[in-house]
Amino acid sequence: MRIRLFICVLGLLVGGCAIIRKPPTTEPGVVNAAAWQHRQGELAKFKSWSLQGRVATGQLLGWTGNLSWRQRDDQFDVRLAGPLGAGGMRAHGTLAHVTIDTDDGRHFVTNDPDALVERTLGWSFPLKPLRYWALGLPAPGGYKQISVNAKGRLKSVRQQGWRVAYLDYKTPPGAAVALPRRVVLDNGKTRIRLVIDRWFDLPGNG
Repeated sequence: MRIRLFICVLGLLVGGCAIIRKPPTTEPGVVNAAAWQHRQGELAKFKSWSLQGRVATGQLLGWTGNLSWRQRDDQFDVRLAGPLGAGGMRAHGTLAHVTIDTDDGRHFVTNDPDALVERTLGWSFPLKPLRYWALGLPAPGGYKQISVNAKGRLKSVRQQGWRVAYLDYKTPPGAAVALPRRVVLDNGKTRIRLVIDRWFDLPGNG
């Protein structure tokens, strides 16, 4: 009888363990860990997307122009065009094999695009991590500091020598989550203001 009782109690304990859910890991700067975890899961579905926006740098002789970004899995096509289409560049390919075309007809192939883009433009443009920062996610790898609000939206992150601050979010038509609208990037030498006017080609909205 005692053996039977022990087996029944053991069965209840084991069965109970099967439905225990581990709470999301909390970390400094994250107000709502569950909301942040859910949002990261939703944004992980964004394998393909496109955006159009405007870029301005904060230097004394700053640069202003238009940004077009098309992401298809690991393949990207990024275009920066200055006033009247001059003073920009195009970068396309994968981060392991990037082709950069400049407005003056030069053509480069590199696996270190950020360094080459800086030499081409004369100011830093973080091509590698911006694929993730544009969506409101930290880039892969560690970060020094993060701030996430109660809705699970990234407010700021310090990573790879940059501080990325999110000033505004907006939900594009047909999208399931709000996406960044205004972002400021600053590495102490270059300050970039990015305004995203349009998100499209998103999962679920054609």
